[in-house]
Amino acid sequence: MRLPAFQYHRPSSTEGAYALLGRLGKEAKVLAGGTALLVDLQQRLLRPEYIVSLNRIPDLQGIESDSQRGLRIGALTTLDSLKKSSLIKDKYDILIQAGEEVGVPALHHVATIGGNLCLNTRCIYYNQSDFWSSVRLPCFKRGGELCHAVSGSNHCLAVYQGDLGTALMALEAKVKLVRQSGERTIPLSQFFTYQAEIPNCLEPDEILTEVQVPPLPNFSTGAYEKLRIRGSMDFPLVSVAVMLEMKDAAICRKARIVLGAVAPAPVVATKAEEVLNDRTIDQELLEKAAQEAVREAHPVANLSIDAGYRRKMVGVLLKRAIKRALSSVRAG
Repeated sequence: MRLPAFQYHRPSSTEGAYALLGRLGKEAKVLAGGTALLVDLQQRLLRPEYIVSLNRIPDLQGIESDSQRGLRIGALTTLDSLKKSSLIKDKYDILIQAGEEVGVPALHHVATIGGNLCLNTRCIYYNQSDFWSSVRLPCFKRGGELCHAVSGSNHCLAVYQGDLGTALMALEAKVKLVRQSGERTIPLSQFFTYQAEIPNCLEPDEILTEVQVPPLPNFSTGAYEKLRIRGSMDFPLVSVAVMLEMKDAAICRKARIVLGAVAPAPVVATKAEEVLNDRTIDQELLEKAAQEAVREAHPVANLSIDAGYRRKMVGVLLKRAIKRALSSVRAG
């Protein structure tokens, strides 16, 4: 399918991009790697008058690490750069695990960490061409007043299917948002609105410029697990990110568990975390944590696999992720 008509802008500096977005307003869309945006344009899910490309702005790329402040990742850093970074491999292997699960390897050279965080929410009834959708009344996300996935729902239930957002929330990351009039740095959990029609809090003239990950305590370990139909390419049908701060090889001081693709934003499984905190992790405790995570997950019938099966797999993936994390506990 061809792209719709639009005016293309390619500023060479962050200042130029902020000014341009401030002038163009809601009629503009920001282009990073374009692996998701271009598909949305082809399907006519978006019809912006302007596209503002950021790929000529070097300030938005790169990875830096500081023992006091932690990790800083530019929003235009590609997934390939993320996977190859020694700074990431040293302590933040969960990000490599999540990055490797995004799409196919060929896309990793262009797909960016900022673009993955800003993914639109998805639903099998929304992510279709105009021709396919023409036989149905428009849903909430297409400007209508109904949900095809859940009859009687009074709001959109499309899900966030990004991989990196789930992993970064487990790391308690923050994002820096900048506009011409100022900037703000907020926890990633506050970046997501949990409202499917408008999935994040970016203003029309704002740019997500960097991701900030705090330093990890000693004996920290993490893992990311994902369910998808094919072994490559597909978005997650459900995913689980786990970060564990251990007292020793078996006792968990603090757990962080985040569920992906079960809601319009990644969901922190607080009850499952409480099961693990300050406890020795054995098979019985794993089963209890998995049961709590399943209770906290509420997927609906808006993806290509039964919602009940996806909910059950939350527990399975959580146990896999914890076991995988425990196999690589290390100090420093």
